[in-house]
Amino acid sequence: MTNRLNPPATDVEVDVRALLRSLWRALPVLLVVTALVAGGVFYLLSRLPPVYKSEVTLLIETGESDLTRPVSGAGDTQEPLDEQAITSQVQLIKSRDLARRVADKLKLADTPEYQKAISGQSFFNSLLARFGLARSASSTSAEEKVLAHYYANLQVYAIDKSRVIAIDFSSTDPKLAADGANAIATEYLALQREARRDTTEDATRWLESEIADLREKVKEAEAKVAQYRAEHGLFSGGGTTPVTLPEQQLADLNTELTRVRAAKADAEAKAVQLRAAIQSGAASNLPDVLNSQLIQRLVEQQVALKAQIAQLSATLLPGHPRMQELQAQVRDLDRQIAGEAQKIVASLETEASLATAREEEILKGLDQLKVTAATAGDASVQLRALEREASAQRDLLDTYLRRYREALARQNGDFLPADARIISRAPVPIDPDFPKKVPMSAAAAVATLILLIAIVIVRELASGRPMRRVSLTPTEDTPPPPAVVAATPAPVASAAPPVEAHQRWSDDHAVRRMMPAEPTIVPAAMASQSERSLATIAERIIADEKRRVLVTLAEGSDSSGRPLAAVALARALAKAEKRTVLVDLRGDGADPVTMGEDHDLPGFTDLFIGEASFAQVIFRDRKSRAHFIPAGRKPMTVEALAGDRLETILSALDHTYDHVVIDVGDDAIPLVGAGAGAAMVVSEFGAADPRTIRAFDRITHASAAQIVLLVVDPAPPADKAEGEKDEAAA
Repeated sequence: MTNRLNPPATDVEVDVRALLRSLWRALPVLLVVTALVAGGVFYLLSRLPPVYKSEVTLLIETGESDLTRPVSGAGDTQEPLDEQAITSQVQLIKSRDLARRVADKLKLADTPEYQKAISGQSFFNSLLARFGLARSASSTSAEEKVLAHYYANLQVYAIDKSRVIAIDFSSTDPKLAADGANAIATEYLALQREARRDTTEDATRWLESEIADLREKVKEAEAKVAQYRAEHGLFSGGGTTPVTLPEQQLADLNTELTRVRAAKADAEAKAVQLRAAIQSGAASNLPDVLNSQLIQRLVEQQVALKAQIAQLSATLLPGHPRMQELQAQVRDLDRQIAGEAQKIVASLETEASLATAREEEILKGLDQLKVTAATAGDASVQLRALEREASAQRDLLDTYLRRYREALARQNGDFLPADARIISRAPVPIDPDFPKKVPMSAAAAVATLILLIAIVIVRELASGRPMRRVSLTPTEDTPPPPAVVAATPAPVASAAPPVEAHQRWSDDHAVRRMMPAEPTIVPAAMASQSERSLATIAERIIADEKRRVLVTLAEGSDSSGRPLAAVALARALAKAEKRTVLVDLRGDGADPVTMGEDHDLPGFTDLFIGEASFAQVIFRDRKSRAHFIPAGRKPMTVEALAGDRLETILSALDHTYDHVVIDVGDDAIPLVGAGAGAAMVVSEFGAADPRTIRAFDRITHASAAQIVLLVVDPAPPADKAEGEKDEAAA
């Protein structure tokens, strides 16, 4: 924010048209110089030996396939290479070992290009070597010079967002450029294969020694297991799950006990059931009774006898001897069947007794085995520890043996893939990479033309011809607009009371021009100077389309006669074919006397209170097409002009005229400042004077108008002014 107490700054305005005219005048020379520079650059580039560049691209990826990948890593997934890994491969391609191998393979030291690099040294390097800032040519070996030139022609970089590495190799020989790029890629792959071969050989030798040691360790571990098992009687009982003999016997006895108890329960249940069936007379229906062959034959005989009894009962009575004999035979068969059933019951009870005895024996054996198993618990724990150690040693030996055989097979088969492959070999270039004659010559021409244009512009600005001085008045609320400073005197009104004159207007209220009997004559020189001073300000107001313009005086600028800057500005705007009206709100009568030679005219105050119309208060300037409104016959006070009617009158004038110039005093600025688009401060003291600054502050407090400063010379003394009038009259 600009400080209000700082003085308005004076700046310089550049005349663009003058600069363009200067450039247009210098254009032939500029074009000639530009053409000479372009031709010279093209000639120098033509004298330089062409440099060719060829490029080979590598894709960094694993060379293993699903068929050749080791079994130990068959299930592993290939992790993507990160940016650090790609950068490491770039540095490997730039290594000096690889550079020496390429130089030896291509015999770069024997080529003319590298022979020149070995034998020659620039003047600049010789001068640095003389002062000890660089090594001399004699102290540098031929190999180092070849490698230095090799690295100067080499460019290796990783393509962004990919795993591709580009290798560029430059040379004056196009074939050497292609061969060099391809040789670098080939040697890089060979270097990777050799590194893999060396790693595989080292791993094979290490595995051999480790396998020999592991074999001895496995033998010792297995011997310890066998010895401990023999000492503690912890032999395996066989089967898929290794268990000791006590454990196996304990399990078998538990199984046998379960079976014996089940048989005992089954026999007891059958005996109880059969005894109940015998008592009820239905023993022959039980499955165990029916399974007896003897009982089956007895049942068959019983059935046959019952059939005979039924047959004979048709002819014989129950008391017949034959019938009684048959009945006796049936009862005897029933007794035999019951006896056989009793025997079956007795056998079942005997079987249950045997099962009980077997159960007791098994329980005694279980008790003994439990004691034995408890005693062998600690020994089993130690045995399992020894077995785990032996198993671990055995597994490690198997792993090493498998890896050793894989490494030995890859080494003997000479299959060692590199972690990269060539995706595009370097072709023999046709067009040189340097120099680009036409583009470089065009660039030199454009740069020369721009430099020459800058020189011409700087020279013109230094001469001061295209510069115009303006006064910039900063404000706090708005940026400072361009201002015009005029150092010539403006028309001045005397401090004496104005002369009497007559007002004239017709009954139809039309605007009439005031025709004085003796018009006031302004010196020709002063009029010409005023016109030039106000012309720039009027042009700026017209260009910025500022409709309402305030004109005010700095403190003390009217000590020897008030400058009539408002009248001059209104006439300048009217001269530019703009409809302009001057409103006199200052009230000292100087403006209407100058423009109409009368001060007792109806004016703004009469219009404000409604005693006159617009046609009655608007008069035409006697020296231009501008109109003016006098202050009026009523007293002009700030309190009297307060209200919305003031803005209504000014808005009506805005709609009628292109520009409304308001000559206003300090006390009336707050009333009309809000609608103003521009303001002109007239001062005799310069831009840095405090009185001028206070005038600016009064406007900025009441308005956001664009402020222009008009600096005028003080009015000449009265006697000198009279003399100038006499000379003008003469």
